Amino acid sequence: MTLTELDPDPRPGPATAPTGRRWPTGRRQRGVRRRRLRELLTPTPNRFVLVGVLLVLLFALTAGIAGLAVRAAVNAGEVMVTSAAQMSGNAQAMHRWLAEADAAATGRFLAPPDSGQRDQLNASYEDALGQVRRLLAESAGLTAGDPDRAAGLARVANQLPVYTDLVQRAQQLGAEPTDRKFDALLGSAYLREASGYLRGVLLPAALQLWEDESTRLSEARRGGQLALFGSIGITLLTLVALWWSQRYLRRRTKRRVSPGLALAMAAMLATTGWLVVSWRHWPQAEERLTVAGHKLEQHRKLIEIQRDALRARADVHLRLGGNSNQFGMVALNQRFERDAHCGSTGAGFTDQMRVLVGGWCTAHQRYIEENERLGAHRAAVAAALPGGEVAAAFQHYDAELTKEIARVDREIYQELTNTPPAPTSLGVVTLLLCLVAAAAVAVGIGVRVREYQ
Repeated sequence: MTLTELDPDPRPGPATAPTGRRWPTGRRQRGVRRRRLRELLTPTPNRFVLVGVLLVLLFALTAGIAGLAVRAAVNAGEVMVTSAAQMSGNAQAMHRWLAEADAAATGRFLAPPDSGQRDQLNASYEDALGQVRRLLAESAGLTAGDPDRAAGLARVANQLPVYTDLVQRAQQLGAEPTDRKFDALLGSAYLREASGYLRGVLLPAALQLWEDESTRLSEARRGGQLALFGSIGITLLTLVALWWSQRYLRRRTKRRVSPGLALAMAAMLATTGWLVVSWRHWPQAEERLTVAGHKLEQHRKLIEIQRDALRARADVHLRLGGNSNQFGMVALNQRFERDAHCGSTGAGFTDQMRVLVGGWCTAHQRYIEENERLGAHRAAVAAALPGGEVAAAFQHYDAELTKEIARVDREIYQELTNTPPAPTSLGVVTLLLCLVAAAAVAVGIGVRVREYQ
């Protein structure tokens, strides 16, 4: 007797599948979906409805892109680019005055307590800080509710008291260096820390403000180009779709032109004309933004030159105050020549600037490097402080550099203030015309569907 005879109706185990049943594969499922889609689109009225839905979606896309184009047009318009130019100029001036404060702070620590030089440097330091605070307050009124701008200004405003507190502590400790040698050394350490904080935190924050505005102007130009081509391109695409739909309906129904689609086409032609009129300012705006972009590159090079020069001047004060003992004399001289751009023939230098920077470098070599080498420290200090030969040579060079920066800044501002105003009703008019076109298509398609049925 076999096992089958004992159990004539054996049941498959859990891992055994019925052999006669076939499960539908992925290919068969896709075939089912395609067949159902063909069945849905086979009736001509259903195809008419699908054409209408696609046209309405194109109208919505046209209105949406026009709405986005409004923002791009405003960013490339006179008001926004003018505020960006003002913010850029303020950021550059802020950067310059912060560096000036650093140079004055390091210099006044070096000057004798009862000398007029210390009073002069005190006045320069306070004036520089006052200018920075004024520029912060003025820039706060130009943020126009932009959180990124406000955050950038807040970084500088919050970090400035940290620097001034360090400088104040250094001054308190070094007020009478002849009486308290240890306090003078501690004050010198505080001053070195303050200078490092300004160069490592404050100056980069101010420079970032300038970078942000430059980036904003570049993005305004790129955004304007994309918005122009996008808004007009989608409108032309919608016109082509309307023309094809009109031909399709006429061929399928054997009837005359659909009045609804004809009205929609007229609305889209009006939309195209309105977009062309609204963007009539763009060729001039693009030209102004392009020229301003080239000027901003020149502006940046001049800012970097001035930043390096002021750093070299402050380093001289720190060196003479004994804050650079970790460097050898040769390394210090090489560092000065690098930051001062001695003998530079690079971009950004005018002929007059090259002459004046050469005079400053020569004065430094003659009155500071030589005196330090000969051990005449007092003579080197006198040459670096206001009224000295090196200080006078730097002032001539810095005045020329500041004048050149101001000239480029005025040119940038002039280019951007001549930018034509942005259109104000581009998005609203386009939306209304698209709504008219959508309503006309709905009526036109509905009439054809009823007639066909």
